[in-house]
Amino acid sequence: MAQKLYIFGIGGTGSRVIKALTMLFAAGCRLENGFDTVVPVIIDPDTGNGDLSRTKDILRLYQQVRNQVDHPDDFFGQEVKTIHELADHSAGINPDFFQFRLNGVDGNSFRKYIGFEELGDNPEAGEDDRNFIRLLWSEANLDADISVGFKGNPHMGSVVLNQFTSSDDFIRFGQTFSPGDAIFIINSIFGGTGAAGFPLLLKNLRGNSEIPHRVHVKDAPIGGITYLPYFALNRQDEINSESFEEKAKIALDYYNRTIIGQNRINALYLIGNRGNTNVIPYAVGGKEQKNNAHFLELAGALAILDFCKNRDLHGVSGGKAVNGTRVKEYGIENETETITFGDLNLDDVKKLSGPLTKYRLFTGYLEKGLPRALGVSRWTRSNIRLVPSSNNSVLDRSYFSSVEYNLQVKAFNALFDEWIREMGENKPSFIPFREMTADTALNLVRNSAPKGNLSFRALDVWNCRLIARDDLRAPVGMKHSTLIRLFGLSTEKVLTKKELIIR
Repeated sequence: MAQKLYIFGIGGTGSRVIKALTMLFAAGCRLENGFDTVVPVIIDPDTGNGDLSRTKDILRLYQQVRNQVDHPDDFFGQEVKTIHELADHSAGINPDFFQFRLNGVDGNSFRKYIGFEELGDNPEAGEDDRNFIRLLWSEANLDADISVGFKGNPHMGSVVLNQFTSSDDFIRFGQTFSPGDAIFIINSIFGGTGAAGFPLLLKNLRGNSEIPHRVHVKDAPIGGITYLPYFALNRQDEINSESFEEKAKIALDYYNRTIIGQNRINALYLIGNRGNTNVIPYAVGGKEQKNNAHFLELAGALAILDFCKNRDLHGVSGGKAVNGTRVKEYGIENETETITFGDLNLDDVKKLSGPLTKYRLFTGYLEKGLPRALGVSRWTRSNIRLVPSSNNSVLDRSYFSSVEYNLQVKAFNALFDEWIREMGENKPSFIPFREMTADTALNLVRNSAPKGNLSFRALDVWNCRLIARDDLRAPVGMKHSTLIRLFGLSTEKVLTKKELIIR
């Protein structure tokens, strides 16, 4: 039976982990145990957030490419849909539908949002509501612009985020939820949006009687990943990263009593970077908050794969995990500031080595190898005889100059390469690949030394052998089918021959 995994990404960290997971899907990773559809749901009041915008763009491009591939079984193999697509049975792509909208936050202060000025202010008449509110929130809290998030104040976020459970989007979520579906929640514990949103969302998933199909939702397997501090800010202002660790300790104590201790979640993954040396530019929110990709966000994507793989984590009865809450932490084999495949545990290497190496070879070839081959190598030429039958290659100059190729495949690949590069520039850095040139392309994996010719020639040879296969012919309307499926096969052949994939 087809099953869906709903992934709620709360705040900027949630967006960045969903971005990392989407990159893994593009490279060929897929969920196990029958989870054939992923439904990302981003919860963030900061609609102009740079991380949010980039993640929605990546999800849009992923869908555009995948929708033009016939039966993708390697690259872009995982189905990704919005709740609107499921509810309305629509095939239209709208990246805004990946985000739950919050009403009343745009351009508003917290003071206006809670209707502070309408509250009673006459102690003699027994109306002292404003002073009561001042006991809970400071003047700085009340004046804060909530359209850019909650600036590390979960006691503000819990008030604003409480509305999404009565929104049309949340109702659609319940309407599309089916037996066998599961839920995964991503949050950071040291900020405002994530720290507030996680327990609030979990409480409603387990106990909100107004959700359509509430019986299915209440007893669904739920996993989550909570991020401990893994970066600091280069200056302190409204947001003070020196308080991150203390906030995390307080929140963890609360989670331990109300979530873990009561078995409200099946599996909770914890991840952070003790002794953190990663310092990022200060930004309150908006387009300036566009953090470089970090290895720990990739590790978060691995947690989602692990949750789906391990069926023993999924038992629920009466809204509680049958086997109790399993708490997992992430670690690497070697303590280093420069992480390569060899520093990961074997299970993670097996998950990442093949897909990431294949897709990096694919993007590198299209950037640095294609200019030499286009119109010369047989798999890129038209009006020739392709053995064993007479066909014209659909991957000719007209395809590679098409709007669809340049604004979809090429654009997505540029974001993939940017993601790899940014992880290499962060601390700790994740640098599994060497710089690629046309003549040393197959020397791309660090700490490996393949023998023989290292150029793109082997990839061209395999492309020429495979291009005439009947199953690579592109059906009408499947513009990218031949390219994506061809390179899924040819990169596998070449890298396996060179023993560059760890099985």
